[in-house]
Amino acid sequence: MGRKYYCDYCDKRIQNDYNIIKQHNVGLPHLRAKAEYFQQFKGSTKIKTPIDLEQILAEVKHKAPCRSLKDGSDCTFGVLCRYRHYTQEQIWEMQKFVKSKQDIHQKRSERLRKSMRNVKVRSELFIQKRFDRPAVETLPPSLQRLEDLMLPSSK
Repeated sequence: MGRKYYCDYCDKRIQNDYNIIKQHNVGLPHLRAKAEYFQQFKGSTKIKTPIDLEQILAEVKHKAPCRSLKDGSDCTFGVLCRYRHYTQEQIWEMQKFVKSKQDIHQKRSERLRKSMRNVKVRSELFIQKRFDRPAVETLPPSLQRLEDLMLPSSK
């Protein structure tokens, strides 16, 4: 007897044959176990980022509410359910949170744009002051070049 194939998602050992493994991978128990496995990482952080919430909102946008949750019972389909498991109030709160984060990001980027405009002006002034040479007349005689000290009539 050959070695057995072990499925990490389902915690099962099956015969190590390509067709059997392929059939197992498209089966409903395997798909459910795989979806539940990845779902635990999707909502693992207590503080959700706006990107996570945007993704969740995009997924549940066009879904109808799940009937089993209306009754107060658990959904038998779990993560594979075709319906949404969020109430209208929860969706509204997520939209509000995402909108506030987007507004904050927009204000920050606007402030950054304004400061970058000022940086350009300040850097041009700095370069102008730093690299523009002062007039020869403003230098003391000891620092002036000899050609500049000579009278124009003697040239």
